[in-house]
Amino acid sequence: MDAAAAHYAAGRLDEAARLYRRAEAADPTDVRPAYSLAVIDVRRGRPENARRRLCAVVAREPGLFAAQQNLGAVSEDLGRWSEAAEAYDRALVLRPDAAETRFGLARALAVLGRLEEAIGCYRALAADPPSRVRALIRLAVLDARVVEDGELADLRRAADDPDIEAKTRIELLFALGAVLEHRRADDEAFAAFSAGNGLKHAALIAAGGPTLPGAVSDAHARTADFIEALFTDPFIARHAGAGHPSAAPIFVVGMPRSGSSLIEQILSSHRDVQGMGESAALSGLIDRGFPGAPGRPDRPSGWRRLAEAYLAAMRGLGWKDHARFVDKTLENHLRVGLIHLMFPRAVVLHSVRDPVDACLACYRQLFASGNETLYDLRQIGEAYVRYRRVMAHWDAVLPGRVIAVDHEALVADPEDRIRWLVTEACGLDWDPDCLKFDQSKGAVSTASAAQVRRPMFMTSIQRWRRHEAHLGPLFEALGPYAPGAD
Repeated sequence: MDAAAAHYAAGRLDEAARLYRRAEAADPTDVRPAYSLAVIDVRRGRPENARRRLCAVVAREPGLFAAQQNLGAVSEDLGRWSEAAEAYDRALVLRPDAAETRFGLARALAVLGRLEEAIGCYRALAADPPSRVRALIRLAVLDARVVEDGELADLRRAADDPDIEAKTRIELLFALGAVLEHRRADDEAFAAFSAGNGLKHAALIAAGGPTLPGAVSDAHARTADFIEALFTDPFIARHAGAGHPSAAPIFVVGMPRSGSSLIEQILSSHRDVQGMGESAALSGLIDRGFPGAPGRPDRPSGWRRLAEAYLAAMRGLGWKDHARFVDKTLENHLRVGLIHLMFPRAVVLHSVRDPVDACLACYRQLFASGNETLYDLRQIGEAYVRYRRVMAHWDAVLPGRVIAVDHEALVADPEDRIRWLVTEACGLDWDPDCLKFDQSKGAVSTASAAQVRRPMFMTSIQRWRRHEAHLGPLFEALGPYAPGAD
């Protein structure tokens, strides 16, 4: 065991794994080799292997805190949120003062819709000075409405602290903006959002490489050019009819912060629909190539194989074959042509929101990763125009294929529009549970986790008018999508 540990510490994972397997075979009652092999799986980016090993370890030795903690973490990575919450809960019984474990539990509870429990976790963490600021940030991000006066004062003080690290300051400014905006202190809120976006934008530029916003924007523009050049009427006609007959997938595409989580929450409340959130299942397959792409054989049978590989990937993520499922990977708006050729019977929904509200919502959001072009008002407007250009292309070459779901109409007349969405847009039998989407127990891992657990509200409609004086660069970049444009 000591030799295996030494190899692990030196980064010689193959040799460490070989010795741990030998130790496991020599004494199957000793859980240490199995646990160490799970840790190696984590380090190698094999979370499913690690989860299986850790489940076996905690079944034999439930009092091993590290195994319970790591089981929670890998379950979270895999989107198994109920399992993550249970593992974190067991770990906290063993070590109630484990702050990282309690943060993990709070995240899982929020995703599962157990918001009061998540708030309780953050408040417990906020009672401990070392974790107070981080806990208050997470509390504000989860639900700005619950932040109290004293907590707001502490967020202000922390945001003004010159010794706070840049990453935390950015998080503080976005959290502070959300709380101030809820309290109708709009100018002060926008100042916080502006400062947070400025720092984040500068950090991305300083990091350089693939996160450079200008380079990302240029790459997105080249992608739009590629789509328009390749997916022409003749290309689509040549490949038509070679896809998979399954109608299981329901794809939701669009701009971030445009109401897509609400659409998924409504549909996943249906007895025959499973919400799968966002995933890289399709992009991971398509990025390797597809029939007719430059340098790839033009074989019609390839479309069906791609579709089967995609369905297999979704099964691996937890899709149950008997149900239809929602894939809410918004960037699939770039892949509508591919989706059509792979799944001619699949539903493609386009979540559409007022352009300025959608762009402002992006500006108010600190994304977990990616979205490098969404921290500058002008670049956000340019990204919006580019995305609508791609959607206009699909409307031209695949007329009627994409179904627009108007966010404002959905909020204004939920009963009628939800019934239309379920029965007409998606071709499902009516299920009255879809009207009770806010009571659904399904996991929601996006920034809208708290919002979609509440009945529909109008406060986000035309929110941009509260900040209109500050949005000049956005209006200019939006061009035809700006207020008052023809």
